[in-house]
Amino acid sequence: MPARLATTVLLARVLAGLLAFAAAGPVAAQHELTGELPPVGAAMRELVVVAGATGRSGRLIIAQLRSAGRYELRALARDPRAAAREIGAEYSWVAADVTQPETLASALDGATYVISAIGARERSGPDGPEFVDFGGVRNLVDAARSAGVRQFVLISSAGAGGEGGFNRWLLNLIGGDVLTWKARGEAALRASGLPYTIVRPGGLRDVPGGQAGLLLLQGDRKSGDVSRADVASVVIATLGNPDATGKTFELITDPAVPREAWRSQFRRLAPDVASR
Repeated sequence: MPARLATTVLLARVLAGLLAFAAAGPVAAQHELTGELPPVGAAMRELVVVAGATGRSGRLIIAQLRSAGRYELRALARDPRAAAREIGAEYSWVAADVTQPETLASALDGATYVISAIGARERSGPDGPEFVDFGGVRNLVDAARSAGVRQFVLISSAGAGGEGGFNRWLLNLIGGDVLTWKARGEAALRASGLPYTIVRPGGLRDVPGGQAGLLLLQGDRKSGDVSRADVASVVIATLGNPDATGKTFELITDPAVPREAWRSQFRRLAPDVASR
């Protein structure tokens, strides 16, 4: 083959390869903790829908997600205009109300992951624990299942899995049986068949994250507190993380633990069983 013809053939092959690579789209990123690649054909920027995005924990979750830039983000709010004005117009706000299931199908359309940071604002009534921490979670779970969501991450509460004790009794008394209703919300998620992770933070504090070590525990036997910002970081780290899937765990601060040690704790957590 003449040299000029051989060069032309080689260039054509290189060009064809480049065109095929471009048509395939961006290469999916590895998970930051496990190093695993998402399923073949998965888009690099998967869609995360955050319910409860206007709450104190939800705001930190969407801020961290946006800062990381790894995911597309959709934030749910009852009043998107007010949310954009008060929290930030840089977020993609979508109208939805977890107590109104008819608003959720379109809100979760196309979602890869759902994070639920919802919580009752009142002790009773339509915004109380029965209709938010249980009914709202159940509505979100049903919509997520219909949307084919890959993973549902629920922020519950330490004490939701406890068998009793003064602290649980007191919180239920003050909060309208909030821990009882949160436990029922957890049960609805476990029974749904969706891949899930349930995070039970201790007492939530409005302080900067990353200031102390964190413990991921199971059995709901130890009390403590934790920064909302740290909860946000841990929740985001569970997305697409097979070591966190199908598991329920408590999250508290422990100054004796190295600050970044929590990132290796998912693997040692036991998968849920029916009695958890």
